[in-house]
Amino acid sequence: MNIPVSPEKDHPSCILCGRCLEVCPLFKVTAHEEMSPRGKAFLVQHFSSKDISLKEASKLAGLCAGCNRCTTVCPQGIDLPRLISSLKSRHPGWKNWLFSRMLTNGAFFLPLINLGGRLLPQGGSAKVFSPPRSSITPLFKTRVSRKHSGRAVIFPGCFGRYLRRNLTEKAVHILGSTGMEILPTPAWKCCGFPLGQAGFLQEKQACMQANIKMWQELGRPRVYTFCATCRAGLTSDDSPEQLSAAMRMLARHTFSLSSILPDLSIEPLSHAGPQQFIWHEPCHGAQATAPALQEILGAENHGLKVPAGQCCGLGGAFRLQSPRLSLQVAHDLWEHLSPQASDLCLTECAGCMMQLASTAPRGTKTAHWLDLFQK
Repeated sequence: MNIPVSPEKDHPSCILCGRCLEVCPLFKVTAHEEMSPRGKAFLVQHFSSKDISLKEASKLAGLCAGCNRCTTVCPQGIDLPRLISSLKSRHPGWKNWLFSRMLTNGAFFLPLINLGGRLLPQGGSAKVFSPPRSSITPLFKTRVSRKHSGRAVIFPGCFGRYLRRNLTEKAVHILGSTGMEILPTPAWKCCGFPLGQAGFLQEKQACMQANIKMWQELGRPRVYTFCATCRAGLTSDDSPEQLSAAMRMLARHTFSLSSILPDLSIEPLSHAGPQQFIWHEPCHGAQATAPALQEILGAENHGLKVPAGQCCGLGGAFRLQSPRLSLQVAHDLWEHLSPQASDLCLTECAGCMMQLASTAPRGTKTAHWLDLFQK
């Protein structure tokens, strides 16, 4: 059986400059040209003019973590993750299908990950792939130095809704302490970003439509999320034409919860001793959280190391499709971060949290930055 692939008329050709090789996490850990963005761009161009087999499509689709680093540096503006997402949509494969079911039926599937996480391949020596069953003991209490007004609602994402509800509760508490009116959290759908990466474009569109409708029914309040990937999904610029105007408006009202950090000060709790923190910047992060954390932690003489950003290797369904490659990228990240045994690694992406927790060196704890603060 073959999959017809429509010619990619609108995307430019790769000029083989090699800039993408410098940023691709898969090429870094394998040094194989076929793993590089330009190698995959060549294959996509090759396949665009012919029918490709299911096996070929599945293999190519599983060779990208979707970090978008190549898109950022490409002088031709080639968006390889989007091209591969289009390829996946023609043949998602059973692993991508399973991943999409986990997201669209999160109330059933995601708690299973929390209980054991054995649905996902481990690909080697990684610990069970699951979020920490309990968060770290909070180290600080927060005080508000500048009040806000207006109406706001939390978008907890699948992670905050089904796996770590305590993060959602903390987000509501901290945001409410600024003086804003916090609306009840509706039954949001997936942000759509991981569904799109897995090739389920119709499901992504359905989630977008449902989320827009709920937001409009709430009266278009400000939307705050504490997951970098959710923020990327809610501010996406690749929505279908019939949704683009509404999505642009939602994007203008969507903020990272960390945007209120400059308006907070912290006070160490009695049990909080000296602590060194290290930051992992998610691939789809806004790169504003770490500086804000550095400032408020530094005021209490706590350091936060912020190494140059590097992919954790999760890539949504990529962990399912290519578990060994995913773990190679994760282990390379930990070598890059070089944590000490007592360091606490912080991040703000649900997927990154799960990948970091399941691959961290012995003695290194991982947490969301919200875990630092007392409710």
